[in-house]
Amino acid sequence: MNIAIYCGSSFGNKKIYTEATKKLARELSQRGINIVYGGSNQGLMGVVSDEAMAHNNKVIGVIPYSLVNKEIENKNISEIHKVQSMNHRKEKMEDLSDAFIAMPGGYGTLDEMFEVLSEAQLGKHKKACAFYNIDGYYDKLMEFLYGCVKNGFMNKRFVDMIIISDDPAVLVDKILAFTPVKNKWE
Repeated sequence: MNIAIYCGSSFGNKKIYTEATKKLARELSQRGINIVYGGSNQGLMGVVSDEAMAHNNKVIGVIPYSLVNKEIENKNISEIHKVQSMNHRKEKMEDLSDAFIAMPGGYGTLDEMFEVLSEAQLGKHKKACAFYNIDGYYDKLMEFLYGCVKNGFMNKRFVDMIIISDDPAVLVDKILAFTPVKNKWE
């Protein structure tokens, strides 16, 4: 099984982000679940890939040529796919992955996760989507999404389908037990 990890190219301003990232990488490694990620050696991306490799896990990177040229490609991973653009990166990561976890990050992380959530809603895939809620990072986002439901812009099942936890073991257990919801057109 391959799980895409969407996360920041920064470390964040709390040590808990780095420590929790290492815990997730170890959990996935112990369960024999491979990591697909953005291919960088920067920030939490570097942490998750380095920690997984240190525990003999398979790590697959997907990086656009424009970032390779900035010398941020992680050359110490199992496999690297170089692609033309950020859109191609997202497509390749989705194709290679059986589920998705968003860790703390910024616009890129949110863009990647919202794309796979939208695609689940539309029936393009039936893969689990999860938020690793380190230190309550995604609490306000979940409040916002339930506000979308309350205001009539989203069906509640499309928020309820999101797996969220601050515990890597719980995240993985819920991903493995995930039952897809009916898409928007079913």
